[in-house]
Amino acid sequence: MGLLIHLLILPFKRPIIGLLIGLAILGGVFTHDWENEQPSCGGSTMEPGDVCHKLSDTDGSLDKSFDDVKAQDKQLPYIFGGLGGILVISGAVTWPLKRRREAAAREAAATAAATAVPTTP
Repeated sequence: MGLLIHLLILPFKRPIIGLLIGLAILGGVFTHDWENEQPSCGGSTMEPGDVCHKLSDTDGSLDKSFDDVKAQDKQLPYIFGGLGGILVISGAVTWPLKRRREAAAREAAATAAATAVPTTP
């Protein structure tokens, strides 16, 4: 969860990096073959009729059938696509804003340095 929060904050700190990571995630979503993906349980590929047995800290044991795992995996392109889209849009919006703010700060510093009266002892 911490990584997700850092990814969502990234475009506001470093818009270019957020934009590039978002484009990479979207590229992966669009190039991956989601339809022929076989579901897996614990790193091993499941076949039709298999049941995935997982132990959970909160619920105890969790059993999912092949169809349940396959249905859950169908949500992944939308989740990753949404995350990539958020990163791209927020990076594209904050990048020009950050550049304007930095330019205004440089102008203010240059104006302050030009109008500063040197003191002579």
